[in-house]
Amino acid sequence: MEKALIASSVRTTSLRPGSFASNALAWSRSLRSGRPISLPFPDSHSDPIHEADIAEAALAVFTDPTVAGRPYTLTGPESLTFAEQLDILSRTIGRPIPIERVSREDRKAEMAEHIPAAFADSLLDWWKSNDGSPVEITQTVQELTGRRARTFTTWARDHAGDFRA
Repeated sequence: MEKALIASSVRTTSLRPGSFASNALAWSRSLRSGRPISLPFPDSHSDPIHEADIAEAALAVFTDPTVAGRPYTLTGPESLTFAEQLDILSRTIGRPIPIERVSREDRKAEMAEHIPAAFADSLLDWWKSNDGSPVEITQTVQELTGRRARTFTTWARDHAGDFRA
């Protein structure tokens, strides 16, 4: 769709956020029930971005014609592993969060009721490709909004109640 819009005569602005910090909410059910978080690649990196940063970047491109008309890659301010994100959540909610390393196949089976198999494979491939490898971080949120992107620690504080029993 984006390629078609770019090829058209319509002035197009695309926001391409990386990993939503809110993806961590997928862990909330396990955390509230006291179960460990099962991960095949706990050292896989992502660039969690706070939903408020995405909204503020969108506001900037809607209200400032000088920045409209091109694509923007949005990231959070840091590359974090899943294990680091869980450590931050652990400190935020004040209790340990156990991680259970599982096989790729086991994690795919866990996701089966929520995610189609082809998408699960793509997601698992992505996690594997970033296992132990930091992802590239942009300064785009700051460029568009005039302030640094919020950290995952900030996101965790904002959503701590979602993780408490």
